[in-house]
Amino acid sequence: TLTVISDAEANVRRTRKLPKFSVEAVPLDDAKTFELLNTGRTNGVFQLESGGMQNVCRRIGLSRFEEIIALIAIYRPGPMQFIDQFIEGKKDPDSVVVPHPLLKDLVAETYGVLIYQEQVMQSAQIIAGYTLGNADILRRAMGKKIKSVMDEQKEIFIEGAKRVNNIDRRTAEGIFAILEKFAEYGFNKSHSAAYAILSYRTAYLKANYPVEFMAALLTTEQGNADKIAHFLAECNAMSISILSPDVNESFGTFTPRVEGGEHAIRFGLAAIKSVGEGDADAIIQEREADGPYQNFSDFIVRVTAHGVTRRAIEALIKTGAFDSLDEERAAILDSIDAELASASSQRADRAAGQTSLFDNMDGFEASSQSAANGAARVPPMPLAEKLQYEKELLGFYVSGHPMDAFSGIDRALDAFATPDELNLYADRSTIRLCGILSKLQRKYTRKDNKPMAIFNLATRDQTYEFIAFPEAYARFGTRIEEGMLCLVHAIVGRRNGELSLAAHEISPLETAIPRLVQRIVFILNPVPEAAAFIEDLRETIDREYGEVRVGIAFLMDGEILEADVPTSLTWALSGPSLKRLRKHPAFAGIRVETAPIQHIDDRKPWEKRRG
Repeated sequence: TLTVISDAEANVRRTRKLPKFSVEAVPLDDAKTFELLNTGRTNGVFQLESGGMQNVCRRIGLSRFEEIIALIAIYRPGPMQFIDQFIEGKKDPDSVVVPHPLLKDLVAETYGVLIYQEQVMQSAQIIAGYTLGNADILRRAMGKKIKSVMDEQKEIFIEGAKRVNNIDRRTAEGIFAILEKFAEYGFNKSHSAAYAILSYRTAYLKANYPVEFMAALLTTEQGNADKIAHFLAECNAMSISILSPDVNESFGTFTPRVEGGEHAIRFGLAAIKSVGEGDADAIIQEREADGPYQNFSDFIVRVTAHGVTRRAIEALIKTGAFDSLDEERAAILDSIDAELASASSQRADRAAGQTSLFDNMDGFEASSQSAANGAARVPPMPLAEKLQYEKELLGFYVSGHPMDAFSGIDRALDAFATPDELNLYADRSTIRLCGILSKLQRKYTRKDNKPMAIFNLATRDQTYEFIAFPEAYARFGTRIEEGMLCLVHAIVGRRNGELSLAAHEISPLETAIPRLVQRIVFILNPVPEAAAFIEDLRETIDREYGEVRVGIAFLMDGEILEADVPTSLTWALSGPSLKRLRKHPAFAGIRVETAPIQHIDDRKPWEKRRG
């Protein structure tokens, strides 16, 4: 976290032209920061990014830095039971219950809840005249439940309460019992305050300098594909564009861009698999020394002299690092051997002191013409291939997403959207999820050598691991393959605190959708183009008649008003056609109704009888 903060500060100084910017100097009452916290947009914020923390942030309505300290201390096993009391006390001061009037000021900042160990110690000082040293002995005894010490301390407390404040024994025993209960969960306030400083500073950076902060987060997680995917999804939610690597713009790490109102992050060269830090440094240093690269040939001649490897150059091509030079990926990938040979020959000639007609710019023009001729021979790289390379080498998709054609439908089909929602499912629950199958490993059981599989399913935002046991594998194992878009029905398993997902059935997404989507409603903006959309939709349905019922609605003053359409209007819903319809200027969105998830009972017959 300290590294993220440091990198974010450096990004702000560079992009915003604020050479003296320091997060240590920011105010602790920034309105944007508290707005971010209170809307639960805390992915990447220290200590506050879990789903549970996001929910509590929204419920509390944080308004002071001290409340962040309290939140970090109270959101732990044990004291979590007092969160509702804390929230109620903040919203309704009349509901605050004070252990004793003498402790009113002490518990005011935590709305009557004793959250900190320091509060327990101070209570003993105020009520019973304890010294700090003796109060610490009491705190330790309470926390560790040492009975002999507790019995001794209880009498000391009761006697002190009488001596110092004339509090009767029964009242003192009641106060002691309250302190005993809270001391069991009490957290060290100074520790929580240090954490809260980091929580606030990361939230401040995200709220006020989102591009610089997210670039720092991505850089810190470089090499961790799952974390990168998580934070890239967050960038998308924040309307921050992620730009592909570029040989003329990228630096080694993720680089923020805030010029001209553009909020974007450029992928770093060293973040590409197969491009090492040495390769990235050589490319950047050569660019800074002799200017931008003019074309692919220029790049090859200049960087291979610094030892940049063929493997790194291939990775750059496959991830679109030359797209801004109007170089077609398939063409330059095909020409790489010729370009490397030409560059090697030029270096050999120069080393031998020979002069060629093409030593200067004419050489680059001739080489570029050769590449252009190659481009004419080689068909453009298909989008699916581009996406495959991007996912393999960057860990995410830049040119699009394989699930784009099914956007909205995937959300409707999925049983849950986040790991936190998955955690709500009990053992033996049935779930449904669609996405891209990856990291397929075909294995054999140890006991009887039966085939099985382990694979990942990547939804638009998350990746989940599934196991296909032999019985399930026998049904679908031969038809699953790396990169396929599929829908998985699975059973949730919970054993010894561990979560597992056992795939029961896998179907190609394209064939599963017409079977599971019962109705799709196209929501249109009330614009003149809406009539053309309806005509296009009708022609599409006539060509692709099927079982999915179709509706039409209009977005009017923030409300969705559905029109009456014939129930006979049914469609064989397909991804390509839906993707085309989405691009229409009248299109505003879709509403999807799906079949309910059918419970899977895969118990053996004797287990069912017993159940």
